[in-house]
Amino acid sequence: MQIRTRLTIQFMLIVASIMLVAMFYIYFQFKQHLQNEFYGNLRSKANLTVGVVVGRLEREELAEVPSPGNAASFTAFTENISIFDALGRRVYTFNPSATNIAQATLEEINKMGECRFPHGEYNAFGTRFRAPSGKVYTVIAEAVFNPTELENLARILIVVFFAFCGLVAIGGWFFAGQALSPVSNIMNQVDAILPSDMSRRLDTSKNHDELARLVVTFNRLLDRLQAAFNAQKLFLSNISHELKNPLTVIISQIEIILQKERPAAEYRQTLQSVLDDARELNLVSDKLMQLAKINASGEEVDFERIRIDEAVWQAKSALLKAHADYKINFEIVNLPADEEKLYVRANDQLLRTALTNLMDNGCKYSPDKKVRVRLSFSSEGNSIIEIQDQGPGIPDDEVALVFEPFYRSSKTDKVKGSGVGLSLVDSIMKLHRINLKVSGRQPSGTVFRLEFPQVDLGLKN
Repeated sequence: MQIRTRLTIQFMLIVASIMLVAMFYIYFQFKQHLQNEFYGNLRSKANLTVGVVVGRLEREELAEVPSPGNAASFTAFTENISIFDALGRRVYTFNPSATNIAQATLEEINKMGECRFPHGEYNAFGTRFRAPSGKVYTVIAEAVFNPTELENLARILIVVFFAFCGLVAIGGWFFAGQALSPVSNIMNQVDAILPSDMSRRLDTSKNHDELARLVVTFNRLLDRLQAAFNAQKLFLSNISHELKNPLTVIISQIEIILQKERPAAEYRQTLQSVLDDARELNLVSDKLMQLAKINASGEEVDFERIRIDEAVWQAKSALLKAHADYKINFEIVNLPADEEKLYVRANDQLLRTALTNLMDNGCKYSPDKKVRVRLSFSSEGNSIIEIQDQGPGIPDDEVALVFEPFYRSSKTDKVKGSGVGLSLVDSIMKLHRINLKVSGRQPSGTVFRLEFPQVDLGLKN
């Protein structure tokens, strides 16, 4: 069922329910009013009649005045007034053929003073009357209640109800369409957005309502999707380029070496070159797998309390073991007295990978293969690592791009690299919520600054 139809039905049911309650209230109030007016008339007639009749009864003149019932016994009576004495005997009536009143009813009237009750086809009203002589009489006025006005009201209310429900359905359908018109417009615009053109955006309105906020939120989602698509395209383009070049070199070297017989030294030289290229491919592949693992949704990473100085020292040792020509100067400034402040919350393997990549980059791009690592502690208790090299530096307009996958600065084209290392470092820092800043000091040198948040002492090891 469409939303427009559902809204119309719901709106009509709500209004119909309110109308039914209101109409039932009107009907029963009008019925109560008619009954009160009906019994009020009976009370007036009873009081008027008993005042005249009892006076004659007291003077014993009633026998001389014929009752209306005797004068018109053939008339179909629609109302009647009867008077009973203290012994329950009927001493006066309009209708001689009126049925008797039960003794229990007369006793109830005398007990309560007045009473309403049904009597055959009549609605009766009984009251007790005390004559000037002290005698007590019971007067019962009864008549046939005429429901014509009540029936007319019921017919009017039924007609009004169905007519009003029809108008509400038409109005609800119209206004639901008006309310959902912006939604239909949004749906049409969304349908027009194709994967080949992610630059299109939904039209924003000047209204500050929920739909306007929905459009703004959806446009922001499209911005993120477009950025993701562009990053994916760039990633695929760069990875194909980075993998294709070493493979092409490997294939070319092998084809050349196989064209004719060569000395063993040339075979050894070619195999060594192929091995270096294969190792570079393997390194790029490992970094890409780590990057994909970190960015994978639903991948859970275990964190623990580790000593930051030990993590830096282990990363330094592993890097120097792989590159004996590297020089890493590691220093600790204002070492805290409390050993607990040396701990950070991190994944040991990932943190050492990030530190190794940063130190490797610094040594690789420094002419003397030397990098300076400085560990300090702020007054707030945050651990800070600064990795400084003597490389060519990073231009200001390229600082924001160095963490893009496969991006290479214009000043590092001559140095062999994949452009994946810093992207991996950035992903690890974001995962750990570590504040990473880069400052490229021109004309040479770059400083990577890592500021760790305070460790949660309640973290389990």
